[in-house]
Amino acid sequence: MIGPTGGGAGDESPPAPPPEPAAALAASLAAQVAIETPMVTAPGRDGRTRLSPAVRRLAREHDVDLSLITGTGMGGRITRDDVLKYLDTKDLAPAVVATQPQPSDSGDEEYLPLTPVRRMIAEAMVRSVSQIPHAWSTVEVDVTSLVAARTAMRESFRQREGVDLTYLPFVLRALVETLKENPTFNATWGEDKIVLKKRLNIGLAVAAPNGLVVPVIHNADRLSLSGLAHAVADLAQRARDNKLTIDDVQGGTFTLNNTGALGSVVSQPIINYPQAAIMTTEAVQKRPVVINDAIAIRSMMNLCMSFDHRINDGAESSAFMQSMKRRLEEIGPDSAW
Repeated sequence: MIGPTGGGAGDESPPAPPPEPAAALAASLAAQVAIETPMVTAPGRDGRTRLSPAVRRLAREHDVDLSLITGTGMGGRITRDDVLKYLDTKDLAPAVVATQPQPSDSGDEEYLPLTPVRRMIAEAMVRSVSQIPHAWSTVEVDVTSLVAARTAMRESFRQREGVDLTYLPFVLRALVETLKENPTFNATWGEDKIVLKKRLNIGLAVAAPNGLVVPVIHNADRLSLSGLAHAVADLAQRARDNKLTIDDVQGGTFTLNNTGALGSVVSQPIINYPQAAIMTTEAVQKRPVVINDAIAIRSMMNLCMSFDHRINDGAESSAFMQSMKRRLEEIGPDSAW
């Protein structure tokens, strides 16, 4: 994921203790369920403020009487945040004093109340693992030349473009080309058919104040390296500022999660339903490796991928991962962008 400072893929420094991958990735996968920015709506013919589809759906799912909620949006309209705050208050008021966890009767346990967002995340995770047969694969990539290329370009790129050049734009360039070469990973399961997606819309996990969200870079294959860098920086900043729109988190066809930013070196992600696969980029670390029967210190990174075993088998997964590995290892200071 993109961390609080916007870094990507984990710089070459001693990693922090690895996070709990299941929890982090679970939140990432449910982000498109958990994040919806209310739409600005005009008053209806009856003089009352119209409600966005997100508000109506949330109220219906939780059996909320909207007449009990005071809207804080433009013109007094009820926003999705208003409904969530009402649900939090409704859930906590009868049973919880302030926001402190309550101890059990035995004193050996304490209880944390579930927020509506956490409930939706949990439901999305159950749907993914119960409906998609997950398989998992990982490869080790020598990114020494990529590290050198990024280092050589980074300062001039920042001065010219006004954004930092992380590893993610390089990975995204390799990913879209690999997806073109292996279209069954940019797909969904259609029961009696496999649905290949023509657009390459890459969901990217971002650490936001309220948890992980997955904004989407639409038509990522049409963007240059600098275009991808700007897209990553823009989505990350708007996610942290809580300014993502509904369109920003919809339409993803493949998800990329940069768990290396958290210090992780290997992870087993859960697929973002109903997509065909999800990939993680792990921390870049210097390690001794054997090259031509000699030991050398190289910058290494693991790529991990979970995929829908109904759509692809191990042979297809291996071809995909080897294609990613080849493309990333070919990047160097002399690469043309």
